[in-house]
Amino acid sequence: MENHGQLKLELISKGLVIPDKVRDFSEIICGYCDGEPGDEITLSLAENFIVKVPLKEPYPDQPILRLDNGKIILDSMNKEFEVSVVPLPNFVREQLKKRSPVSENACIDGYCLNLFLRAVGQKNRLNLTKEAILSVIKEAFEEGAADLIQINMDYCREPDRGLTRLAPIVHAIKKEFSTFVGLRGFPPKNKQTLDKVYAAGIDLLNFPLEGFVGFAKEEDDISSALVYSALEYAAEIFPPGTVWTELFLEPSSIDSLKDKIDYLTKKKILPLLKLMPPPALKEKDHQHFTEAAGYLEQAVLGARIPLKWLFPQCRYMSALDTKFYLDQPSKAKLNAKPVYKSLFGRKTLEGFAKLRRKLRIKDVSDSYESAGL
Repeated sequence: MENHGQLKLELISKGLVIPDKVRDFSEIICGYCDGEPGDEITLSLAENFIVKVPLKEPYPDQPILRLDNGKIILDSMNKEFEVSVVPLPNFVREQLKKRSPVSENACIDGYCLNLFLRAVGQKNRLNLTKEAILSVIKEAFEEGAADLIQINMDYCREPDRGLTRLAPIVHAIKKEFSTFVGLRGFPPKNKQTLDKVYAAGIDLLNFPLEGFVGFAKEEDDISSALVYSALEYAAEIFPPGTVWTELFLEPSSIDSLKDKIDYLTKKKILPLLKLMPPPALKEKDHQHFTEAAGYLEQAVLGARIPLKWLFPQCRYMSALDTKFYLDQPSKAKLNAKPVYKSLFGRKTLEGFAKLRRKLRIKDVSDSYESAGL
């Protein structure tokens, strides 16, 4: 293994076996709920470099987790690696036992609490109430399991894609908690809706170009041109480094991916690359992923886009963690310190974000009232 990135790709590709003899040890069982095939466990391969791995039935060449004198050892790629199991937060474990609506619509990814919302029924009410959302955020923060919130809004046929109906939720989160709030969703038909989204208190915006779960109707197609247009408009509103999109990173020629990365970074939009390795990784596949990491790092560096808003993620490569795909394991580290892990930095940016938002609202003759608050 030349770098930690190869190991992450291998685990995403093949999954992981946890033998019965170590399945119930406290060091292991803390990482999952049922522990059956189909369940997942999050491993820390290095500081700030994590991967969420599906548990699988044993078969040849499968990565295996074991204990050796109190150390957690991963057998993979014909080598042994010492890793850590990231404990499953108690609030997630309890929700999973209840099989509650929250358990199906909330998860942790690194520092980030993800909430999955959609408009349901004839009145397009949100699938989670404001009270349920605030409750699960409170549990996550009290347990120290998260440092920021990301709202994932599924496809909605309304022209604003349901984004402005989130305004009361965001306002309530900001009122009760000192945190940053991200939004991942579909672009609205009218770009000016994004002014209202920013005014509502959204700090980070992600409109994926590829791979978002939730599909538009055939008669209401969401084209790449619409996504690009919304991203470019958002990059003029939101602070540098806070507008993202997602692209597939597959083990094939990355020429077209390079073109997309160039276009996006020149517009001050950060690409997140979703890792899509094949079931059987070959050396040439690893070379493609390494090449993509180097190209992404240089493109973002050349565009001088801040990385401090990014955070370690389980299934994505970003300009924050490219060194884990490029450098030797002993030298690899994040390219910037995420603002969420610095109390002073977070407080400073919270004040800056509030001031900037007020000035922006004034500039566009907008207000919190027009954002639905």
